[in-house]
Amino acid sequence: MNIALPDMVKQNLRWILIGGTLAIAAAAWFLFFANDPAEGQQGGPGAGGPPPAIVSLAKVERSAITPNFTAPGDIVADRDSVVAAEVSGRIQSTLNIGARVRRGTVIAVIDSRAATLARDQAATEIARLKADLDYQNRLVERLQQLLEEEAESEASLDEAISSRDQTKARLAAARVALNTANFDLSRTRIRAPFDGQMVERRIEVGEYATPGREIARIVGRQGSEARVRVPIAVAGSLSPGQEVTIVANGQRRSSRVRTVIETGDEVSRTVEVRAPMGSHNMKMGSAISITVPTGVERDVLTAPRDALVLRDSGIFIYVVNPEDKTAKRVDVEVGEPDGDRVAVSGPLKAGDMIVVRGGERLRDGQAVTWKDEEKEPEKAAAKPRKSSGEDAG
Repeated sequence: MNIALPDMVKQNLRWILIGGTLAIAAAAWFLFFANDPAEGQQGGPGAGGPPPAIVSLAKVERSAITPNFTAPGDIVADRDSVVAAEVSGRIQSTLNIGARVRRGTVIAVIDSRAATLARDQAATEIARLKADLDYQNRLVERLQQLLEEEAESEASLDEAISSRDQTKARLAAARVALNTANFDLSRTRIRAPFDGQMVERRIEVGEYATPGREIARIVGRQGSEARVRVPIAVAGSLSPGQEVTIVANGQRRSSRVRTVIETGDEVSRTVEVRAPMGSHNMKMGSAISITVPTGVERDVLTAPRDALVLRDSGIFIYVVNPEDKTAKRVDVEVGEPDGDRVAVSGPLKAGDMIVVRGGERLRDGQAVTWKDEEKEPEKAAAKPRKSSGEDAG
Protein backbone atom coordinates (compact mmCIF):
# COMPACT_ATOMS: atom_id res chain seq x y z
CA MET A 1 0.00 0.00 0.00
CA ASN A 2 1.43 3.32 -1.02
CA ILE A 3 1.22 6.18 1.46
CA ALA A 4 1.03 9.61 -0.05
CA LEU A 5 3.21 12.13 1.79
CA PRO A 6 2.35 15.79 1.81
CA ASP A 7 4.39 17.89 -0.57
CA MET A 8 5.89 19.84 2.35
CA VAL A 9 7.16 16.63 3.95
CA LYS A 10 8.60 15.41 0.68
CA GLN A 11 10.44 18.68 0.17
CA ASN A 12 11.97 18.61 3.71
CA LEU A 13 12.43 14.85 4.12
CA ARG A 14 16.23 15.13 4.02
CA TRP A 15 16.29 17.71 6.79
CA ILE A 16 13.86 15.67 8.87
CA LEU A 17 16.15 12.62 8.63
CA ILE A 18 19.22 14.68 9.57
CA GLY A 19 17.41 16.15 12.58
CA GLY A 20 16.28 12.72 13.75
CA THR A 21 19.81 11.36 13.50
CA LEU A 22 21.20 14.24 15.56
CA ALA A 23 18.51 13.72 18.21
CA ILE A 24 19.39 10.01 18.52
CA ALA A 25 23.12 10.83 18.81
CA ALA A 26 22.44 13.41 21.53
CA ALA A 27 20.36 10.93 23.50
CA ALA A 28 23.07 8.27 23.21
CA TRP A 29 25.77 10.73 24.41
CA PHE A 30 23.64 11.69 27.41
CA LEU A 31 23.01 8.07 28.38
CA PHE A 32 26.62 6.90 28.08
CA PHE A 33 28.75 9.92 28.92
CA ALA A 34 26.78 12.37 31.01
CA ASN A 35 27.49 10.38 34.20
CA ASP A 36 31.22 9.77 33.67
CA PRO A 37 32.59 8.49 36.99
CA ALA A 38 35.86 10.29 36.44
CA GLU A 39 34.03 13.59 36.84
CA GLY A 40 32.68 12.52 40.22
CA GLN A 41 29.00 13.30 39.48
CA GLN A 42 26.33 12.20 41.87
CA GLY A 43 24.66 8.83 41.40
CA GLY A 44 23.54 5.81 43.32
CA PRO A 45 21.02 3.04 43.50
CA GLY A 46 18.34 5.33 44.77
CA ALA A 47 18.82 7.66 41.79
CA GLY A 48 18.82 4.97 39.14
CA GLY A 49 22.63 4.53 39.43
CA PRO A 50 24.70 1.38 38.98
CA PRO A 51 24.60 -1.53 41.46
CA PRO A 52 26.96 -1.55 44.47
CA ALA A 53 30.62 -1.85 43.42
CA ILE A 54 32.84 -4.47 45.04
CA VAL A 55 35.87 -2.77 46.62
CA SER A 56 38.68 -3.41 49.09
CA LEU A 57 39.12 -1.08 52.04
CA ALA A 58 41.91 0.18 54.29
CA LYS A 59 42.13 2.73 57.07
CA VAL A 60 43.61 6.18 57.23
CA GLU A 61 46.31 6.05 59.88
CA ARG A 62 48.19 8.66 61.86
CA SER A 63 51.94 8.07 61.66
CA ALA A 64 55.16 9.84 62.54
CA ILE A 65 57.25 10.07 59.37
CA THR A 66 60.39 11.89 58.38
CA PRO A 67 60.68 13.67 55.00
CA ASN A 68 63.22 11.83 52.90
CA PHE A 69 64.89 11.73 49.53
CA THR A 70 65.70 8.59 47.54
CA ALA A 71 68.56 8.58 45.06
CA PRO A 72 70.11 5.82 42.92
CA GLY A 73 73.67 4.73 43.58
CA ASP A 74 76.02 1.78 43.38
CA ILE A 75 78.24 -0.45 45.49
CA VAL A 76 81.94 0.40 45.57
CA ALA A 77 84.88 -1.22 47.27
CA ASP A 78 86.44 0.58 50.19
CA ARG A 79 89.82 -0.08 48.55
CA ASP A 80 90.38 0.36 44.82
CA SER A 81 93.95 0.98 43.67
CA VAL A 82 95.83 1.20 40.40
CA VAL A 83 99.31 -0.23 41.03
CA ALA A 84 102.14 1.36 39.03
CA ALA A 85 105.75 0.45 38.29
CA GLU A 86 108.48 2.06 40.39
CA VAL A 87 111.50 1.08 38.28
CA SER A 88 112.22 0.77 34.58
CA GLY A 89 112.43 -2.53 32.78
CA ARG A 90 110.73 -4.97 30.46
CA ILE A 91 107.72 -6.89 31.80
CA GLN A 92 108.53 -10.58 32.15
CA SER A 93 105.26 -11.92 33.62
CA THR A 94 101.88 -10.84 35.01
CA LEU A 95 98.93 -12.46 36.72
CA ASN A 96 95.76 -13.11 34.77
CA ILE A 97 92.77 -10.79 35.05
CA GLY A 98 90.43 -11.95 37.82
CA ALA A 99 93.17 -13.51 39.94
CA ARG A 100 92.54 -13.43 43.70
CA VAL A 101 95.47 -11.92 45.55
CA ARG A 102 96.64 -11.50 49.10
CA ARG A 103 98.61 -8.58 50.38
CA GLY A 104 102.16 -9.02 49.08
CA THR A 105 101.23 -11.35 46.20
CA VAL A 106 103.45 -10.75 43.16
CA ILE A 107 101.21 -9.51 40.35
CA ALA A 108 103.96 -8.64 37.81
CA VAL A 109 107.72 -9.12 37.37
CA ILE A 110 110.07 -6.63 35.70
CA ASP A 111 113.41 -7.69 34.21
CA SER A 112 115.82 -7.43 37.15
CA ARG A 113 119.17 -7.78 35.40
CA ALA A 114 119.96 -4.07 35.46
CA ALA A 115 119.13 -3.86 39.17
CA THR A 116 121.21 -6.97 39.87
CA LEU A 117 124.23 -5.51 38.07
CA ALA A 118 123.87 -2.24 40.00
CA ARG A 119 123.78 -4.20 43.25
CA ASP A 120 126.86 -6.23 42.37
CA GLN A 121 128.75 -3.12 41.31
CA ALA A 122 127.92 -1.39 44.60
CA ALA A 123 129.04 -4.44 46.56
CA THR A 124 132.34 -4.56 44.65
CA GLU A 125 132.94 -0.88 45.25
CA ILE A 126 132.33 -1.35 48.97
CA ALA A 127 134.91 -4.14 49.08
CA ARG A 128 137.51 -1.99 47.29
CA LEU A 129 136.90 1.00 49.52
CA LYS A 130 137.17 -1.13 52.65
CA ALA A 131 140.59 -2.29 51.51
CA ASP A 132 141.66 1.30 50.83
CA LEU A 133 140.39 2.38 54.20
CA ASP A 134 142.34 -0.35 56.00
CA TYR A 135 145.55 0.74 54.23
CA GLN A 136 144.95 4.41 55.00
CA ASN A 137 144.25 3.68 58.66
CA ARG A 138 147.61 1.87 58.96
CA LEU A 139 149.32 4.68 57.08
CA VAL A 140 147.96 7.29 59.48
CA GLU A 141 149.17 5.26 62.46
CA ARG A 142 152.76 4.99 61.03
CA LEU A 143 152.90 8.69 60.24
CA GLN A 144 151.77 9.54 63.75
CA GLN A 145 154.63 7.42 65.17
CA LEU A 146 157.15 9.01 62.83
CA LEU A 147 155.90 12.47 63.72
CA GLU A 148 156.49 11.70 67.40
CA GLU A 149 160.07 10.69 66.48
CA GLU A 150 160.37 13.87 64.38
CA ALA A 151 161.06 11.70 61.34
CA GLU A 152 158.03 12.91 59.33
CA SER A 153 156.41 16.28 58.78
CA GLU A 154 153.03 17.24 60.13
CA ALA A 155 151.80 18.07 56.61
CA SER A 156 152.27 14.46 55.51
CA LEU A 157 150.15 13.28 58.42
CA ASP A 158 147.40 15.79 57.61
CA GLU A 159 147.35 14.63 53.98
CA ALA A 160 147.02 10.99 55.02
CA ILE A 161 144.21 11.77 57.43
CA SER A 162 142.35 13.71 54.72
CA SER A 163 142.67 10.82 52.26
CA ARG A 164 141.40 8.40 54.89
CA ASP A 165 138.35 10.59 55.65
CA GLN A 166 137.55 10.87 51.94
CA THR A 167 137.67 7.10 51.63
CA LYS A 168 135.28 6.80 54.58
CA ALA A 169 132.83 9.12 52.80
CA ARG A 170 133.11 7.18 49.53
CA LEU A 171 132.51 3.96 51.46
CA ALA A 172 129.35 5.42 53.02
CA ALA A 173 128.14 6.49 49.55
CA ALA A 174 128.85 3.01 48.20
CA ARG A 175 126.77 1.49 50.97
CA VAL A 176 123.90 3.84 50.08
CA ALA A 177 124.25 2.76 46.44
CA LEU A 178 124.09 -0.88 47.53
CA ASN A 179 120.94 -0.26 49.55
CA THR A 180 119.41 1.59 46.59
CA ALA A 181 120.28 -1.26 44.25
CA ASN A 182 118.72 -3.79 46.63
CA PHE A 183 115.61 -1.62 46.94
CA ASP A 184 115.30 -1.29 43.15
CA LEU A 185 115.81 -5.02 42.83
CA SER A 186 112.93 -5.68 45.23
CA ARG A 187 110.70 -3.30 43.27
CA THR A 188 111.11 -5.36 40.10
CA ARG A 189 108.55 -7.68 41.70
CA ILE A 190 105.30 -5.67 41.85
CA ARG A 191 103.08 -6.79 44.72
CA ALA A 192 99.42 -6.38 45.68
CA PRO A 193 98.95 -3.65 48.34
CA PHE A 194 96.01 -5.46 50.00
CA ASP A 195 93.77 -8.51 49.72
CA GLY A 196 91.43 -8.42 46.74
CA GLN A 197 91.11 -9.23 43.07
CA MET A 198 93.04 -8.07 40.02
CA VAL A 199 90.22 -6.69 37.88
CA GLU A 200 92.33 -4.99 35.18
CA ARG A 201 95.72 -5.64 33.60
CA ARG A 202 97.08 -2.48 32.01
CA ILE A 203 100.38 -3.78 30.65
CA GLU A 204 101.37 -6.93 28.79
CA VAL A 205 104.41 -9.19 28.82
CA GLY A 206 107.20 -7.71 26.69
CA GLU A 207 106.17 -4.09 27.11
CA TYR A 208 108.62 -1.67 28.69
CA ALA A 209 107.63 -0.23 32.05
CA THR A 210 108.81 3.10 33.37
CA PRO A 211 108.29 4.63 36.82
CA GLY A 212 104.63 5.57 37.09
CA ARG A 213 103.43 3.26 34.31
CA GLU A 214 100.13 1.62 35.35
CA ILE A 215 100.42 -2.14 35.76
CA ALA A 216 97.12 -3.43 37.21
CA ARG A 217 94.01 -2.44 39.12
CA ILE A 218 93.32 -4.19 42.44
CA VAL A 219 89.89 -4.02 44.11
CA GLY A 220 89.50 -5.04 47.74
CA ARG A 221 86.70 -7.31 48.95
CA GLN A 222 86.99 -7.04 52.72
CA GLY A 223 84.69 -4.03 52.88
CA SER A 224 82.29 -2.20 50.56
CA GLU A 225 80.17 0.92 50.67
CA ALA A 226 77.02 2.29 49.14
CA ARG A 227 77.80 5.41 47.13
CA VAL A 228 75.15 7.89 46.07
CA ARG A 229 75.02 11.48 44.90
CA VAL A 230 72.37 13.72 46.44
CA PRO A 231 71.49 17.37 45.74
CA ILE A 232 73.48 19.88 47.71
CA ALA A 233 70.27 21.26 49.21
CA VAL A 234 69.41 17.80 50.58
CA ALA A 235 72.93 17.12 51.83
CA GLY A 236 72.68 20.07 54.19
CA SER A 237 70.61 17.96 56.58
CA LEU A 238 73.00 14.98 56.49
CA SER A 239 75.85 14.26 58.88
CA PRO A 240 78.11 11.27 59.64
CA GLY A 241 76.36 8.68 61.78
CA GLN A 242 72.88 9.54 60.53
CA GLU A 243 70.68 6.52 59.75
CA VAL A 244 69.80 5.80 56.11
CA THR A 245 67.93 3.00 54.30
CA ILE A 246 69.64 1.06 51.51
CA VAL A 247 67.61 -0.96 49.00
CA ALA A 248 69.62 -3.62 47.14
CA ASN A 249 68.24 -6.58 45.22
CA GLY A 250 64.79 -5.68 46.51
CA GLN A 251 65.90 -5.98 50.13
CA ARG A 252 65.98 -3.10 52.60
CA ARG A 253 68.79 -2.68 55.10
CA SER A 254 69.71 0.05 57.54
CA SER A 255 73.08 1.73 57.64
CA ARG A 256 74.64 4.95 58.83
CA VAL A 257 76.33 7.69 56.87
CA ARG A 258 80.09 7.29 57.02
CA THR A 259 80.94 10.54 55.32
CA VAL A 260 79.49 13.38 53.26
CA ILE A 261 81.98 14.75 50.73
CA GLU A 262 82.00 18.49 51.28
CA THR A 263 82.91 19.44 47.69
CA GLY A 264 79.98 19.24 45.25
CA ASP A 265 79.91 18.74 41.51
CA GLU A 266 79.61 22.06 39.69
CA VAL A 267 77.49 20.62 36.87
CA SER A 268 74.99 18.40 38.68
CA ARG A 269 75.05 20.38 41.97
CA THR A 270 75.31 17.15 43.94
CA VAL A 271 77.62 15.78 46.62
CA GLU A 272 78.75 12.22 47.28
CA VAL A 273 77.46 10.34 50.32
CA ARG A 274 78.86 6.99 51.47
CA ALA A 275 77.52 4.42 53.93
CA PRO A 276 78.84 0.93 54.82
CA MET A 277 77.06 -1.96 53.08
CA GLY A 278 77.81 -4.63 55.68
CA SER A 279 77.93 -8.28 54.65
CA HIS A 280 76.48 -9.17 51.23
CA ASN A 281 77.21 -11.29 48.17
CA MET A 282 76.59 -8.67 45.50
CA LYS A 283 79.15 -7.55 42.95
CA MET A 284 80.94 -4.24 43.01
CA GLY A 285 79.05 -1.79 40.83
CA SER A 286 75.63 -3.31 41.58
CA ALA A 287 72.79 -0.81 41.49
CA ILE A 288 71.24 0.25 44.78
CA SER A 289 69.18 3.13 46.11
CA ILE A 290 69.58 5.07 49.32
CA THR A 291 66.83 6.90 51.18
CA VAL A 292 68.18 9.75 53.26
CA PRO A 293 66.22 11.95 55.70
CA THR A 294 65.75 15.56 54.66
CA GLY A 295 63.85 17.01 57.58
CA VAL A 296 62.48 16.49 61.08
CA GLU A 297 59.91 13.87 62.07
CA ARG A 298 56.26 14.97 61.76
CA ASP A 299 52.93 13.47 62.84
CA VAL A 300 50.74 13.15 59.70
CA LEU A 301 47.84 11.17 58.24
CA THR A 302 48.87 8.41 55.84
CA ALA A 303 47.00 6.33 53.28
CA PRO A 304 48.03 3.41 51.05
CA ARG A 305 49.42 4.48 47.69
CA ASP A 306 46.78 2.31 45.98
CA ALA A 307 44.03 4.48 47.44
CA LEU A 308 45.06 7.49 45.35
CA VAL A 309 43.01 8.16 42.20
CA LEU A 310 44.81 10.40 39.72
CA ARG A 311 42.75 12.39 37.25
CA ASP A 312 43.24 15.55 35.23
CA SER A 313 41.00 17.31 37.70
CA GLY A 314 43.24 16.40 40.64
CA ILE A 315 44.14 13.65 43.10
CA PHE A 316 41.44 12.22 45.34
CA ILE A 317 40.43 9.17 47.35
CA TYR A 318 37.08 7.60 48.13
CA VAL A 319 35.98 7.55 51.78
CA VAL A 320 33.34 4.92 52.60
CA ASN A 321 30.50 5.69 55.00
CA PRO A 322 29.94 2.39 56.85
CA GLU A 323 26.33 3.35 57.71
CA ASP A 324 24.87 3.92 54.25
CA LYS A 325 27.74 2.08 52.48
CA THR A 326 28.45 4.80 49.95
CA ALA A 327 31.75 6.17 48.65
CA LYS A 328 32.43 9.88 48.85
CA ARG A 329 35.12 11.57 46.80
CA VAL A 330 37.62 13.55 48.89
CA ASP A 331 40.29 15.70 47.24
CA VAL A 332 43.69 15.37 48.91
CA GLU A 333 47.21 16.69 48.69
CA VAL A 334 50.03 14.16 48.68
CA GLY A 335 53.09 14.51 50.91
CA GLU A 336 56.13 12.43 51.76
CA PRO A 337 56.19 8.67 51.06
CA ASP A 338 56.46 6.16 53.89
CA GLY A 339 57.03 2.69 52.44
CA ASP A 340 53.81 1.55 50.73
CA ARG A 341 51.93 4.48 52.28
CA VAL A 342 52.02 8.20 51.65
CA ALA A 343 51.21 11.29 53.68
CA VAL A 344 47.90 12.91 52.72
CA SER A 345 46.13 16.10 53.78
CA GLY A 346 42.48 16.96 53.33
CA PRO A 347 39.12 16.57 55.08
CA LEU A 348 40.13 13.23 56.61
CA LYS A 349 40.64 11.78 60.06
CA ALA A 350 42.43 8.74 61.42
CA GLY A 351 40.30 5.61 61.16
CA ASP A 352 38.38 6.65 58.03
CA MET A 353 37.71 3.67 55.74
CA ILE A 354 38.99 4.33 52.23
CA VAL A 355 38.89 2.39 48.97
CA VAL A 356 42.19 0.80 47.87
CA ARG A 357 40.84 -1.55 45.17
CA GLY A 358 38.04 -0.85 42.75
CA GLY A 359 38.08 2.92 42.99
CA GLU A 360 38.99 3.56 39.36
CA ARG A 361 35.38 3.37 38.12
CA LEU A 362 33.56 4.64 41.20
CA ARG A 363 31.30 7.65 41.20
CA ASP A 364 30.85 10.12 44.02
CA GLY A 365 28.03 8.80 46.21
CA GLN A 366 27.92 5.34 44.62
CA ALA A 367 26.98 2.39 46.81
CA VAL A 368 29.77 -0.10 47.53
CA THR A 369 30.21 -3.48 49.11
CA TRP A 370 33.34 -5.15 50.40
CA LYS A 371 34.47 -8.63 51.35
CA ASP A 372 33.89 -8.23 55.08
CA GLU A 373 30.19 -7.77 54.40
CA GLU A 374 29.90 -11.30 53.02
CA LYS A 375 30.54 -12.63 56.54
CA GLU A 376 27.79 -10.54 58.09
CA PRO A 377 24.85 -12.79 56.91
CA GLU A 378 26.66 -15.82 58.26
CA LYS A 379 27.18 -14.11 61.61
CA ALA A 380 23.55 -13.02 61.66
CA ALA A 381 22.40 -16.56 60.90
CA ALA A 382 24.71 -18.09 63.49
CA LYS A 383 23.52 -15.78 66.24
CA PRO A 384 19.80 -16.87 66.20
CA ARG A 385 20.81 -20.53 66.15
CA LYS A 386 22.89 -19.96 69.26
CA SER A 387 19.98 -18.21 70.97
CA SER A 388 17.52 -20.99 70.13
CA GLY A 389 19.95 -23.54 71.52
CA GLU A 390 20.15 -21.66 74.77
CA ASP A 391 16.37 -21.45 74.98
CA ALA A 392 16.07 -25.19 74.42
CA GLY A 393 18.55 -25.75 77.18
